[in-house]
Order: sequence, then C-alpha cells, then structure tokens
Amino acid sequence: PQTLMIGRVLWDEFFSNNDWPMAASVAVVMVLMIVVPLAYFNKLQNDAATAGRS
Repeated sequence: PQTLMIGRVLWDEFFSNNDWPMAASVAVVMVLMIVVPLAYFNKLQNDAATAGRS
C-alpha cells in the first residue's frame, strides 16, 4: 500500500538504518504526544471537580 505507518518508520530507523538516536527521539516525541494531552485533560478535570465543590 501507499500509506506509511509510524511503526514501520520506527522499525526502519531502529533495525534497517541502525539510526538509534533518531528512532529514540521519535519514540520520545510519540510518548509526549500522548502524555501531554492526558496531563492537560487531568488538570481540567481536577479544576472542574474543585469548582463544583464550592
């Protein structure tokens, strides 16, 4: 197929190209793309819960 999956890109960077620093940095960015919105959502939920208590 003509689509390129992120997992395939990481696999190529890790094992085909032996470009460990690039693959590690991409993996860290992907983790941050998940953690940052979750932390923001959690903060919004906590703010809404404390506002509802007063």
